[in-house]
Amino acid sequence: MKKKLFSQLWIYFAAITFLMMFVVLSVFVGLLFMINHYQLLTPEREGHLFPFYFIIFLSLVIGAALSFFVGKRILQPIGNLRQAMSKVSKGDFTVQLDEQQQMEDVEELYHDFNVMVKELNSIETLRNDFVSTVSHEFKTPIATIKGYVQLLQNDSLSKEERQNYLERMLDGTQQLTHLTDNILKLSKLENQGLGLDFQNFRLDEQIRQVILFLQPKWEQLNLTLDLDLPRTNYFGNEEFLYQVWLNLMDNAIKYSQKDSSIHVHLSNEEDGQIITISDEGIGMSNEVASRIFDKFYQSDTSRKTKGNGLGLALAKQIVELHHGTIKVNSSPNKGSNFKIYLPNRLKTS
Repeated sequence: MKKKLFSQLWIYFAAITFLMMFVVLSVFVGLLFMINHYQLLTPEREGHLFPFYFIIFLSLVIGAALSFFVGKRILQPIGNLRQAMSKVSKGDFTVQLDEQQQMEDVEELYHDFNVMVKELNSIETLRNDFVSTVSHEFKTPIATIKGYVQLLQNDSLSKEERQNYLERMLDGTQQLTHLTDNILKLSKLENQGLGLDFQNFRLDEQIRQVILFLQPKWEQLNLTLDLDLPRTNYFGNEEFLYQVWLNLMDNAIKYSQKDSSIHVHLSNEEDGQIITISDEGIGMSNEVASRIFDKFYQSDTSRKTKGNGLGLALAKQIVELHHGTIKVNSSPNKGSNFKIYLPNRLKTS
């Protein structure tokens, strides 16, 4: 809709100013006419001050009427908005203004205010959830490390027990490091955005490096890897894309059944690359699949599985910064299939 040149508020103020000027001018013109025509100011004439009293009374009535109009139609909506904004500034994000107003501009202003408050409420809820989840994620390994430190103070521990406690403390510190790294990477992506450094590299070799890096994990479960990785050159951010394959492969291994298989296929299409990573693990429901890329979301609320709910959120953000997409198709007890599409990007000079 074409934006109006003059808003209703401007028209109201202009009309009131013009009306007041017109009234004042009319009163003075009328006063001069009456004085000249009826010679009202002659001392000999009885009641010669009555016209002045009438004019003063009339001016007060007109002024009161105009003040009521201005207050009712213009100043009161502004006052209501000021009170509502004061409540919001104190942390009350439940405030909503009545959008049914006589003036269209005030109605639009109230509507925009209501939308803003709803968005602030959503952000505040997200912030509270974020703080709560991060606090929980940090508290668990810290409490574990503290507990083992106390146990290590026992001089009667055997060498094997002491070594076991030290390894568990190391696991706790690695969990904290992993959580911190993911939070910092997410923050870097959100702030850096499309300013990432892109370069040419071998995409197939990068995925192989990730698989070799995770070899101790998949060998421990005796997993079979079905690989189809043709030679592929890609122009993108090598550092962050490595994190995508690392998170996806780590998840595939973590949720796979022993002696099962993981399939990793890379397909070179005309407009981009398609990478699929499939496992034969526990899978997930549609409800879990719809939220799997949310920050800090973990389907295992008991937290028996390692992780902090940031890996897939990080992977999705990296893929989207490459203008690609990542999708998951999964069913309980039938495994999961992650499909990543990375469009080709022309190298710019």
